[in-house]
Formats: sequence, C-alpha cells, structure tokens
Amino acid sequence: MWRLIRPFAFNFFLLLMLIPIHTDADEFKVEGGQSIQRAVDNAGNGDTILLSPGFYKESVVINKEVSIKGEEGAIIDGGGGGSVITVTASNVVIDGLTIQNSGSGQEDSGIYIEKSDKNVIQNNTMKNVQYGIYISNSFENQLLENSITSNNSHFSNRGNGIHMFKGGGHYLKGNEIANVQDGIYFDFTKDIKVSENHVSESRYGMHFMFSERILAERNHVEKNVTGFMVMDSAHIDFRENRVTDHFHFRGYGILIYETKNVQVEGNEILRNSTGLSLEYGVDTLINRNQIAANQVGLEFMGKNENNTFSENNFIGNVVQSKISGEDMRLDDGMKGNYWDDYSSFDLSGDGVGEEAYKAGSLYDRLLRKQPYWQFFFESPSIKLWTKAEALFPSFGAADVYDARPLVEPVTMLREAEQRSKDRMVPGVIGILFILFSIFVIVKGRKLR
Repeated sequence: MWRLIRPFAFNFFLLLMLIPIHTDADEFKVEGGQSIQRAVDNAGNGDTILLSPGFYKESVVINKEVSIKGEEGAIIDGGGGGSVITVTASNVVIDGLTIQNSGSGQEDSGIYIEKSDKNVIQNNTMKNVQYGIYISNSFENQLLENSITSNNSHFSNRGNGIHMFKGGGHYLKGNEIANVQDGIYFDFTKDIKVSENHVSESRYGMHFMFSERILAERNHVEKNVTGFMVMDSAHIDFRENRVTDHFHFRGYGILIYETKNVQVEGNEILRNSTGLSLEYGVDTLINRNQIAANQVGLEFMGKNENNTFSENNFIGNVVQSKISGEDMRLDDGMKGNYWDDYSSFDLSGDGVGEEAYKAGSLYDRLLRKQPYWQFFFESPSIKLWTKAEALFPSFGAADVYDARPLVEPVTMLREAEQRSKDRMVPGVIGILFILFSIFVIVKGRKLR
C-alpha cells in the first residue's frame, strides 16, 4: 500500500514546500519622500514600518495589523484634507510620529480609528488637526503619552482632543492636550480609565455624555471654561484629580447634571468660579476633597437626592455655598466637613462642632438674584446679618445643613504622602551619615 501512495506523498510534500508561508515579521524602512501607503500595502500582518526623519505628505489608511514607528523628525502631513491616518485594522501600533494638517470637516482627525480594537497609539505629536484622535465603535485601545493641539481658532470651531464614540474598554494615560474644543470627550462609552492626563486652554477638560463606569484619576485640568462636565451619565469616579483655575464667568471646576452614582474623592478643586455644582444629582458621594479659594465653593441647583458629603475641606471660598431647590443634609451621620467660617465650639472634644453648620445663607441666595451685593461681602452689616441668621434659623429659608461639622481641617491624602516623603529625607541622610561614620572607624583601625 505504501509503495502505491509513496510517489503521491512525495509530490504533496514538494508542493507544500513551494507554498509561501509568512512566518516571521518583517521590518521595512521608509525614507522621506517615499510613500508610507505603499509600504503598508506591501506589508503583512505583524510587520513593522520604520519611518526615517523626513516629510511625508499623504493620508494613510492602515488596514493590516502593522506597527508604524517614526524616528525623531518623521512628519506626516495630511495636506488639509480628511484624516491624516485612518485605522480600520486591529492590533495596530502607531508610535513616535508628528501628525499634522488634517481637514476641518466633521470627524477629520489626526488619527481616526473605526471599528478596530486593541490598538496602541503612543508618543505621537498631533498639531493643527480638527480632532486629535477619534475612536468610533471600537474597544480596548490604548492612548499613551500623546501631545495634541487643534487649529488656531475659537474653540467652537475646533474638534476635541480625544473623542470616543460608542464602544469602550479604552485606557488613556499621560496625554498632553491643549487648545481644543473639549480635551477628552466620552460619548456613549463605558468601562474606560483615564489617568495622569493634562488638559488646558479648552472649553471642557473632560466631557461625559451618556457614558458609564468611567474612572478618572490623577488628571490635571486647568484654565479651561469648565474642568469636568458630566451629563446624563452614571457610575463616574473622580479620584485625586487637580481641578484648577476655571475662572470663566460660566465656568465650573466640576459640574454634575442629571447624573447618578458619582464618586468625587481626594480631589483638589481650587480657584474656580464655582468649585463643585450639582444639579439633579442622585446617589453622589463627595469625600475628602480640598475645595478652596473658589468664588463659590459648593452649589446646588434643582432637586438633588441621596448625596453624601463627608471630610471635605471648604477653605477660603469667597462664598461657601449657593443653594436653591430641595433640602439636604451634608454629612454621613458620623462625620461632616470642615468649613472655615464655622464659629461654634467642640465641647465634647470629639472633633465635631456642637451646632450644625447651615449652608446657603440668605445673603448667599440674595447674591444669585442681585450679584452686585457681592460689594458688601465681609462688611459689618453682612456679618451681623449672618450672626442673626444663626441665632434665629427661621430667618433664613434654606434647610441645607451639616449636622456633624469638623472643627479642624482634614489631612488629605496628598498632604499625608508629602509629609511621609519629607520625613524620609532626614532618615536617609541619617543612615548615610551612620554608614560613613562606620566606614571611617573601620578604615582608621586598619591604618593603625
């Protein structure tokens, strides 16, 4: 039997040898002036395309699982039409490029990602683009350490730095974004983590719309119109962010509107027109934040339900709170917050004041209707008015209060970490000094 099939088996083996099989990834070098698109067309899945320093004026479509890496000085210029790079394959890497001059039409971008997953976009510089990176209907992409600026016009004519439309599971870290419309825009997305990004000089630092299960931690948003804008979303966590210097007359540090299950913890909310504003917020936890030096520290609009405040520091705000709408309690039953204008005593020594702190004085509410009353801030008459309101609570109509106000500021996490570092320095110096002393003693004995 073997004698009969042996010639056929041998021929079949030879035929297999002739079939080209792509086993190892190849690496292609592209020089300035050559076509990147041609290199992509000739590449196979897993190949790497290296761009030498130079100017590449073209738009590129990546429809294979390839890596494109640029040496310093590699510039892709879209020529002002459409997106500069369009990605439709998954597992693509774009690393170390300067990408510039997209079109100005709707969704024209430096990098446009459409229905593709698990791509890595890192260490790129995008400038003079409508959108920086636009991700549509995609999952689990990583955007790391990119620098993005839009065109030189009013923010209403720009696109967003990073825009995510539907899909989710993305990870954004260390991106530097400035002079765009909104820095990072979440649009019908979910399960996203954004950390250590810096957004400035734009409309909203981060904009959440119809999105859920998003963690934003250790980001710095500054000098935008508003830092964080949250609307019609759920399960949003803000942790240890710095939200500073939003002094536009309509600006907020954090604005939460018609949203539920939001956690705001360990953030620094400093020097904003309004630090934190809730309007129709539900099941919100506000814990251990530094809310200081704002024009208005805390604002409630409309009906807010089941919101818990505890261990926040309200320090140096021109107006501590503005209240309109429903009654509310501002403590968790055990601990309240530190208010630097609280003037009662802690007779029991438990760190909690004996009288409730009442937020939203009559004067604060009058400011909403008559802003020029700001002129009388801290005047003797207003101080007398506030004291009378404290003695006769019915004098003011607001019933928003902290029943467990703290008499000392809360030590925040960053302060504790800094103190720990400060204590480590003398310790390390002491250990080095002891080791040096031992070395001198041992050396001295040998010399004797």
